[in-house]
Amino acid sequence: MSEKITKLTSILLWVLMGLTVLFAILFYVGGVVPGTDGTRYEEPKVTNSFIVFAYILFAVTVMVMVFFAVRNMVLNPKGVKLALVALGLAAVLVGLAALLADNSVLYLPHYKGGDNVPRTLFWTDVGLFVAYFLLAGAFLAIIYSVISKYFKK
Repeated sequence: MSEKITKLTSILLWVLMGLTVLFAILFYVGGVVPGTDGTRYEEPKVTNSFIVFAYILFAVTVMVMVFFAVRNMVLNPKGVKLALVALGLAAVLVGLAALLADNSVLYLPHYKGGDNVPRTLFWTDVGLFVAYFLLAGAFLAIIYSVISKYFKK
C-alpha cells in the first residue's frame, strides 16, 4: 500500500509541477490583454487563470493539511497537547504582529485602486510581521543548531 501511495503522490506532484511550469511559460510568452500592450500596466492574458490555479492549489493544500492534522490527532491523542501549544504560540505571534501593525493610508498619487484602505493595510502589515518573525526564528534555529553541535562533543 505504501508503495502505491508513494507512486501516486509522485505522479500527482509531477503533474502539478508541469501545470505550474506551463502556466508560468504562458504568463511570460502568452501575450497581453489588448489595450494594455506597450504600456507600463501590461497584463498577461493568463493572469486570471494563473490566480485561479493558485487558489486551487491553496485549497488542496489546506484540505490535505487539515485531513492529516485530524488523522494525526485521532491516531496520536497525546500529540493534541503539543498541537494546542503550537496554536497558542501562533496566536501570540499574530497578536504581537497585530500590535505592531500600522493601518495608515498610504499617499499614492497615481493609484486609483480600492486596496489602499486601513483594513487591507492592517492585515498586510500583520502578514509581513508574522513572516519577519518566522524568518528570524528560522535563522535563530539554524544558528542554534550550528553552535550547539560544538558544545555536545
